[in-house]
Amino acid sequence: MKMRRFQGSTTREVLTQIRQALGPDAVILSNRNLADGVEIVAAIDFDEAELMAAATAKPQKPVIDQAATEQTETETRAVQKPEPVRQELQALRALVEKRWGRQPVANSVAPPALDRARLQGLGFHAALLSQLERAAAELGAREGMIHVLQEQIGALSDPLGDAGIIALLGPTGAGKTTSVAKLAAQQVLRYGPETVALFTSDTYRIAGVEQLNIYAKILGVPVEVLRGPQDLLSALQKHRGRRWIFIDTMGLSPRDERLNEQLQWLDALGDNLRRLLLLPASLAQQSLDQVLQPYAKLSLTAAILSKLDEAPACGAVLEWLAARKLPLAYLSDGQKVPEDIQPVTWDFLADAMGLATGALAAGGNSRYHEA
Repeated sequence: MKMRRFQGSTTREVLTQIRQALGPDAVILSNRNLADGVEIVAAIDFDEAELMAAATAKPQKPVIDQAATEQTETETRAVQKPEPVRQELQALRALVEKRWGRQPVANSVAPPALDRARLQGLGFHAALLSQLERAAAELGAREGMIHVLQEQIGALSDPLGDAGIIALLGPTGAGKTTSVAKLAAQQVLRYGPETVALFTSDTYRIAGVEQLNIYAKILGVPVEVLRGPQDLLSALQKHRGRRWIFIDTMGLSPRDERLNEQLQWLDALGDNLRRLLLLPASLAQQSLDQVLQPYAKLSLTAAILSKLDEAPACGAVLEWLAARKLPLAYLSDGQKVPEDIQPVTWDFLADAMGLATGALAAGGNSRYHEA
């Protein structure tokens, strides 16, 4: 039996190495995650009796040829002195192969089929469906989805930067005030209350200003109430020494003229303003275009996907972002300040959507993602 250890940044990359080095009859013995990728141990000229002997034999002192290469030494030690976990894996594999026969590597790690109905239940209906199916056929269900979302939406690596004016925009009930408090609290904890100021134009919602005042009092930062563009200019001048200014905006019907007025005087700040669109995960496909119509024409910086804990079926929102090439800045999944908001990680989003390893596979087959 010829055994070799392969390493790479992704499972797909390592499997390609195995096929090129050992051919289609190679068998996967074990795999594990590394800090910067994955490691897979594979073998060729696989003999059941030899495997069982390797799994049960007592460790022996290896005979090391001084002229051998480092790779040969590694392979020799792996065969002659197997680790306890590897012994169990080898014995288990031998038992399975004795009962059902040995399969070539191309079959043993074949990506599971994508459950189209499952994706439609999560809100995917447009062009992303076909892309997800193609990616899943090549990479596996979960990895395929993550690949497509990375390619079609992307993530903003540093939404707040070293300083800036950040306005949170979005429909009523998206969670703008709570999100402002979360982001402000994170900066206060890192850099101190003297670096942050809070502005709000949400003077139409009952207790809107009061809610932000409570957060500001806890954080020890000032609050300015904006009723028009002149208030905004005065407040910016007053707090020009603050590194970050967060603006909580009103959420109104897309047909309300007051919303358009607010967007116009915020737009007057030009590139000095970072506009983060807050999107609740619960937005349905049939209402997306109407609800978000006032914001679609703005020069948006990125989006925050909120309320993931309440509505994990956010495929329609993700399709809307993909169609506009608008990246994500943060993911929010609760009401706790400041914990329940974080920079985008696609694994976190997949988990929040209930897509545990193999969950997208027809029949729930998770074999492809044993690592």
